[in-house]
Amino acid sequence: MRLITPFLVLAAAMLVLVGCSSDDPTPLPASDTAAAVATPTPAPAPTPTPRGVVRKPAATPTPTKVFDAESHFKDKRVVINVGFSPGGGYDTFARLMGRYLPNHLPGNPTFVVRNIPGAGGERIFRETLADAPPDGLAVAVAHPRFFKRELVGTDVKHLDINTVKVLGTASAVAVTNAMYAFKDYASSWEDVVAKGTPAKVGATAPGDTGGVGASFVELVGGPIKNVYGYGGTSEIAAAFDRREIDLSSRGDPDTAKSLFPGWVEEKKIVPVFRWGTDPKNDAEFTNYVENELGAAIPPHLFDVIQLSDAQKALFSVTETINDKMTRLFIMHPDTPDDLYKIWVDAFKATAADPEFLAAAKLLGREVGYAGPEEIVKILAEGSEALKDPVLREGFINLAGVK
Repeated sequence: MRLITPFLVLAAAMLVLVGCSSDDPTPLPASDTAAAVATPTPAPAPTPTPRGVVRKPAATPTPTKVFDAESHFKDKRVVINVGFSPGGGYDTFARLMGRYLPNHLPGNPTFVVRNIPGAGGERIFRETLADAPPDGLAVAVAHPRFFKRELVGTDVKHLDINTVKVLGTASAVAVTNAMYAFKDYASSWEDVVAKGTPAKVGATAPGDTGGVGASFVELVGGPIKNVYGYGGTSEIAAAFDRREIDLSSRGDPDTAKSLFPGWVEEKKIVPVFRWGTDPKNDAEFTNYVENELGAAIPPHLFDVIQLSDAQKALFSVTETINDKMTRLFIMHPDTPDDLYKIWVDAFKATAADPEFLAAAKLLGREVGYAGPEEIVKILAEGSEALKDPVLREGFINLAGVK
């Protein structure tokens, strides 16, 4: 997906400078000087101490120790944990951030991206939020499916959405998404339906944002069968290329052009239905489909399958969370506030860094920042919406909550 966040003020030591004037005061005339000496001002009488009370000397203020961010990060190594295999969107954004974040963190630390695929991306939570100390030297890129599970009360081990420190996302982008097919399999949704058997779609795990359209169609009884267990975008795209699966959202311009450019150059794929923002507001998608693939803009999934108003509302709630919370960077909940603020400011500055933006564009990745405040608001609104029992039940299935 083309994305989601979303996010530096360095805490500096304050030196208090106490200075005295070096100029002499204006001298008094001789007569005034003599008078001043002859008539001294009497000292005020001391206040008597009540019997039984011991007067304590005035307390000397204890200097507040200021966090030295420069020395904290200098010559250190920061690890970005990614729950998916190399080459996909999560891995790409982690490496982009790892390349440009040092320019905005004091001490210019080095960054290392560590891929920890498995369990649908869940392994990063133990590595980042439990086993690592809260010293700001380990962050992770989290999939929104785990936040969705927490929203409906399903515990994700080592993750607490009320305490985890959120840095933001650089992928909060509202775009048009689509499900693609190779032309020799189907040229339209009608062709897919005419097959008479469910089309296979690859995904990492239930709740995969890249395939939320397919998951929704399957949920409401459409002719789609999700196949789970892939390690990430690159693995799903490879499975699509070797025809192990029939449909995939990984035919999007970001993935296709970077991993399998032949799909585009030879006009091998075509979108069969879409979701997300209106193509009129997404010039890149429109150009990609009409000019680069030589295809027509596909119908919205609401128009290819019969849906109730409640089902449409369910999909809209899920989309909002997916669009704004994908590739969410997080860190240890016990990270000290001063250190956390440095990180939040650094992340936000990186997401706006012209060099970062140019590199992302070169890789075909769209950038959209969403910060901690916006993420917290989305979670609160989602929690409120899911009080509706119909929406809640559908959301549980769509989010992959067991």
